[in-house]
Amino acid sequence: MRSARVAAQAAVVGLAVAAASLPLPAETVERYYSRGWYPFLQAHLTAWSNETRLSLFDALILVVSSVLLIAWARWMAAAWRSRSIRPVARAVRLTIVAASLFYLWFLAAWGLNYARVPLEAFVGYEPSQVTDAALHALANRATDAVNATYTAGHTAGFPAEGDIPADLVTAFHDVERQLGRPRAITPSRPKHTLLAPFFRAAGVDGMHAPFLLETLLNADLTPPERPAVLAHEWAHLAGYAPEDDASFVGLLAALGADPGSRYSAWLALFDDVVSQLPRDEQRRLVARLDAGPAADRRAIAARLQSLNATVSKASWQTYDQYLKAQGVHEGVQSYRRVVQLLLGSKMGSGLINDSAMESTQKLPDGRRE
Repeated sequence: MRSARVAAQAAVVGLAVAAASLPLPAETVERYYSRGWYPFLQAHLTAWSNETRLSLFDALILVVSSVLLIAWARWMAAAWRSRSIRPVARAVRLTIVAASLFYLWFLAAWGLNYARVPLEAFVGYEPSQVTDAALHALANRATDAVNATYTAGHTAGFPAEGDIPADLVTAFHDVERQLGRPRAITPSRPKHTLLAPFFRAAGVDGMHAPFLLETLLNADLTPPERPAVLAHEWAHLAGYAPEDDASFVGLLAALGADPGSRYSAWLALFDDVVSQLPRDEQRRLVARLDAGPAADRRAIAARLQSLNATVSKASWQTYDQYLKAQGVHEGVQSYRRVVQLLLGSKMGSGLINDSAMESTQKLPDGRRE
């Protein structure tokens, strides 16, 4: 019996090591996982986690941490009493087995999406369209659009904490259909988390909790930030794992949704684009913002005053290593690549042009000027 148990444990660890070191072909992952098993699992697992406003991810972390602490305390006590290292060796072995199980759970529940076919294959991406001139044009367009959509966005309002905005869901499903996803996501309820102090100190806006497919948002987000951040996390939920992919999909969805979501998307995109320009150009475009958008940016900056530089640096360095371990070689720099996807893809450039035109032709109540 004991030998069979040890063999099973060794098999679990071996399977985890194989999964980490021998990646599957991207086409296989795309066909059988990202467009097969995962959409089915997501629909059911998220529907279940939506039944409560509490974060099941928090509960999972608390339970696992408590079990490990109690178990290690007992193992160390046994080692002390017996004056033997065997309990410690057993503790290490079982901890490795537990970590392997969690890693396999992570892969099955969401993590294999990192190995799918790159998003460029589905959006008509043309690298030659990503030029300095196109970047400057997008930056100027974003500046005009932030100003143009401010009044309509604030008049329509923004979703309350914990809301699942229907217009954003509809727009997100439209983007999914354009990308050929076989099944629309079950939107996750945005939840608060016990990790809020960490989010606040690290400057984290939100998180996709992969084990139970939940969406956790920073409770300190300003109202204009919520739609864009929520759409970004829903893009992760839809299986677009890299940050640049999730930002691209989320922005397209928010740009095609209600006035509040459109303004939120333009406000987020403004900073994404402008941050890649020379400082003189950045200052010029920031100075072009009207009083309303400028006030919203100051409110976001005030929220970020609680950021702890040490915690933020450590968390982003850790996340950078995590992304690279999952095959995202750009690491956290992939956040900025969303602009390349917007400039170089038919979906991105088309919807941006349409949204910019629509935002300047409609009044806050939806009537055309």
